[in-house]
Amino acid sequence: MQTPSSFDSAVFGNLPDVMVRALLERSSDVSQALTGRINELADDQLELRKRALDEGVIRKLPEHVPKAAGKSVVAVDGSYAIERMAGTDVYAAAAVRVAGYGKEAKPEPPEHAVEMHHAPGLADGRRMTSAMMGVLECELASQAVKRNGLVLFDGTVFSVLLNSGLALRGIGGRKDDLSKAFHRRWLEVKPKISKLLKSKRIAAIPKRSTADNEFVRYTRIFSNRESPLTGLATANLILKGGEYTKPLHLPTERRNLRHTALDAADVDRWNLRLDEMVVVYFRPREWSPAYRIELAPRVANCDKLLERQLALIREQCVNPAMREPYPVYLADQFVRSLGKGMAAVVAAVRAQVTAQSGNVELTSRFVSPGRTEPYQEVESE
Repeated sequence: MQTPSSFDSAVFGNLPDVMVRALLERSSDVSQALTGRINELADDQLELRKRALDEGVIRKLPEHVPKAAGKSVVAVDGSYAIERMAGTDVYAAAAVRVAGYGKEAKPEPPEHAVEMHHAPGLADGRRMTSAMMGVLECELASQAVKRNGLVLFDGTVFSVLLNSGLALRGIGGRKDDLSKAFHRRWLEVKPKISKLLKSKRIAAIPKRSTADNEFVRYTRIFSNRESPLTGLATANLILKGGEYTKPLHLPTERRNLRHTALDAADVDRWNLRLDEMVVVYFRPREWSPAYRIELAPRVANCDKLLERQLALIREQCVNPAMREPYPVYLADQFVRSLGKGMAAVVAAVRAQVTAQSGNVELTSRFVSPGRTEPYQEVESE
């Protein structure tokens, strides 16, 4: 059995002892508060579930859903990385499309799209690179809907629109490589946005749920019409394996695209599509968490089509070790490796530039890290 001192050393390494002890002292308070909160939820669980059942909020997905078997499923995900150097920054964004599990899945490498550019330190470089990641994801998704039964979008199209609109506002008259590349990519994907928003083959499963609770807004399961829980937390509380909620309206009043640089006519058209979107909470298996799934109205308004799409998602939940559908899990693993790959590429670029330069000292200073350690940002959508 480890003693407290050996435990501290093994886990926290070289952190100052005073910092480690302060963290350990705070952990007790957090643990007690969390335990109390879970006990409160356990007390409320049966009553909330009963109200949801009485109101018809909870539905059961049949074990066998006609026309679901054999349909191909893919997932699209993306990430970006930023490498800071003294004289310039390197920005990279990538998206991958991965085939799901099943008879229709082909043993082929994931399809991908990448962009990598250098530019002097941009104040909105992080937002620009995130927006680039989003448009790459949309491009791969728009290709996939033509030949697959279901495309799992690891994020939301709205977030892509918002980031892109803000990135466009920041470009102005800039001529750096990153800005020009993003603008070109945006113009290529822009005509495809409306089709993505209304496609019956797109299911958006964002990693990070919003703070909204549609159960408070559109059902009566919370008697006081308020709750400290998010919609996803509520779904995890009331749903059992194989159950889903009736389609609920997607709160859109805070989804404001008008303060971005997107064209007003495009914003009006996309807002109409966004206002029609619905959210369904679904817990595919007894061992899986609930997912928040955003769908086009043509799916939500057809029970057979909704059940078929949910059944396809359930078929991709194959192992308790994966807390998300199989292709979403694989895509996430692929894109998370971008940071390591980029570090190796940038190291190679530094070596090549330095070797080819006539002024080694200046070049070395220019392409070296701006700080003692390289400052790198890596983010997965």
